[in-house]
Amino acid sequence: MKDNNTSAKTGERIPPSDTRSLGLNSLTLKIIACVLMTLDHIGLLFFTRGTGEIHLDYYLLRAIGKISFPLFVFLAVEGIYHTHNAKNYFLRLAVGALGLDAFGYILGAIQGIAIADNPLIGNAFTDMLMGVLMIYFLRKKNWYSLLALLPVAYEVFSDFPIDLTYGTLFKSDWGTFSIVLFFALFLAREGSDYYLKKKAEKDGVTIDAYSYRLRSAYNVSEAVALVFVEAIFYLIFRYDYSAFVLPNEFVPIGTYSTIALLFYLLYNGKKGYSSKILQYSFYFYYPVHLLILGIVSLFVGTLASL
Repeated sequence: MKDNNTSAKTGERIPPSDTRSLGLNSLTLKIIACVLMTLDHIGLLFFTRGTGEIHLDYYLLRAIGKISFPLFVFLAVEGIYHTHNAKNYFLRLAVGALGLDAFGYILGAIQGIAIADNPLIGNAFTDMLMGVLMIYFLRKKNWYSLLALLPVAYEVFSDFPIDLTYGTLFKSDWGTFSIVLFFALFLAREGSDYYLKKKAEKDGVTIDAYSYRLRSAYNVSEAVALVFVEAIFYLIFRYDYSAFVLPNEFVPIGTYSTIALLFYLLYNGKKGYSSKILQYSFYFYYPVHLLILGIVSLFVGTLASL
């Protein structure tokens, strides 16, 4: 009987699975991303940017914090590929996005902050939701895939202001950059799958025979995709630094998000400790910590001066 994990050409035994135990698991990446995100929000809500030269404390906190967003995108892509219930996944993200925006609108109304100037309106949950919706539809590979244009349009239009006091019609955090990054990571994963499938066919083995290579292929290709997207938006900045599609303060602060590629490469594909309580704790952490920081900022932070 033929061993499907043995190369038909070389007779070489191919390892059946990835046995790596080193590296960072999903739980560790989530904790790192949450810590970095908190630093970003502390910088945003308690330190002033300064006019002309950026204040060092603001610069450091926000530059380090920006690394968190590509990590959340990376984890969201992992999530949509592995979730057993996509509808619940979408619902959790939607509740987080709407809840945070509602809090931002209410707090802004109480404080008299113009919607366009309110940093609490438009959040990363919205970017996550639009990104995973796009990938979900694209993976259908039928006419439903056309629906992927809807989240793409939302993110793109979220970058174009319609009024000086209201800002953009659609609210998000990273806008076009976010949806382009999601698409790039999607292409990286699909491309890795296609390459190894063709290689398996060529070597006369099943695709399972190359599962031990798949994680490394994902990590490297997605790290390259991140650098590629960062480079595209940097070139847009060089061509027209006022372009609406650039994330807020992309240069010089936002470009530090490229450092997230190091965490991509260190990911071992393992889930780590998991429980329902822990899972929902991460979803609650984003709105709860922002709620606390936002309220405190009304008295001693940057929101007090708006």
